[in-house]
Amino acid sequence: MEQDTNNNGIVILGAGLAGLSVAYHLKDGYSLYEQEPEPGGMARTIEQDGYKFDCDGHLLHFRHEYAFSLVSKLLNGNMASYKRDSWIYSKRCYTRYPFQANFYGLPKDVVRDCLVGLIEARNKNSGCDGKRKDRGNFERWIREVFGEGIARHFMLSYNRKFWAMDPSELTCEWLDGFVPVPQLEDVIEGAILSNTKSFGYNSTFWYPLRGGISEIVKGLLKGVQNLHVNKKVTAIDQHRKEVRFADGSVKAFEQLVTTLPLPELNGLLGALPGKVKDAFSKLRYTSIFVVNLGIKRDDITKRHWVYYPEEKIPFFRTGFPTNFSTDVAPPGRTSIYAEISYSGNKRLDQEKTSRDTIQHLKELGIVGQERTIETCVPMDIKYGYVIYDTDRTGAVETILNYLKGCKIHSVGRYGSWRYMSMEDVILEGRTAAEYLNKNLAVNH
Repeated sequence: MEQDTNNNGIVILGAGLAGLSVAYHLKDGYSLYEQEPEPGGMARTIEQDGYKFDCDGHLLHFRHEYAFSLVSKLLNGNMASYKRDSWIYSKRCYTRYPFQANFYGLPKDVVRDCLVGLIEARNKNSGCDGKRKDRGNFERWIREVFGEGIARHFMLSYNRKFWAMDPSELTCEWLDGFVPVPQLEDVIEGAILSNTKSFGYNSTFWYPLRGGISEIVKGLLKGVQNLHVNKKVTAIDQHRKEVRFADGSVKAFEQLVTTLPLPELNGLLGALPGKVKDAFSKLRYTSIFVVNLGIKRDDITKRHWVYYPEEKIPFFRTGFPTNFSTDVAPPGRTSIYAEISYSGNKRLDQEKTSRDTIQHLKELGIVGQERTIETCVPMDIKYGYVIYDTDRTGAVETILNYLKGCKIHSVGRYGSWRYMSMEDVILEGRTAAEYLNKNLAVNH
């Protein structure tokens, strides 16, 4: 482990995308600690049997010029753009994504239900464009914006499966354009013919040509110093401004940046006020179990990913990384990931889930019945998606305000406890670094 040369008092915990972004954008010294043997966090790429598997599906979407310019610089030409080719499998057929704009190919009674329901909803809720986030819970929003048919045939079943909870328990704070709301004329067009019009924030995406998503990590590391791996945090004393590690070492800080999942801090911090302790108890999340497969075939599909709303199929989505980059598998091979969500109220047997997943992939014709599976790499991701329920906003605000008073800054997808894209994480890292740079200039 390299010598710690930081004397300026900034300590960063976690060398995932958020922590690396903070370190990359800092002007002055810092110490960056990672509990794993290598940096990257959820942006790592695992190599096995000639295949490269990301830690679940990771694609790049850009809304900000700075993020695009930075990632382009980091990847140095090792990046390609793609027009999304995503689908939904339901009613024994494939329809284009998003479901709410593409009924073509569905049974006629389903098409009728969806169209009539949407028209009734638009007439009843005149002026509702789907952008308001104060329309009660997510289930109510779905029914008011899309109508009963779309709600019944896709929206409620898929989101129940994805979140591992009922949509009525979710607020609409997280939406922010993630659920496309097409115009009625687009929906009608998508009901009578196969519509290739793009909808949603991820209609175009970028991905490294070679090496998997961890190439971004490698790019950031070139601008990062004073990194220490195998440093698991065992305690944070917010009063003495000290971090303790499993190897017995202690590091003092003036400003602490933590990218650890917010619930983890509950067991690491010293004595907490009652209201803060109570706020921690209200944080909820959905976990994701990913079955990664290497297949001895290269003619499976040209699709990028597929959604599965029906309960009988265990996974909610499959993705095909070899359609992002042929470099992630040996020649003549295909890689697949299948995602299964679970929560404290819906546990799963991982071995059984892996077997069931493979069996359903065979039944769907995605994996052949013959011995085509060369490798299987399961991944259990405890913190998959933050749950936006009625307690979340108040709880997060209470916790982050308390931490800020202790000069602790919790950032990143799980540190700030928000639904964030990779671009969002990179930008939040820059914002945190700018704050710290300014703060250091004032205090030194």
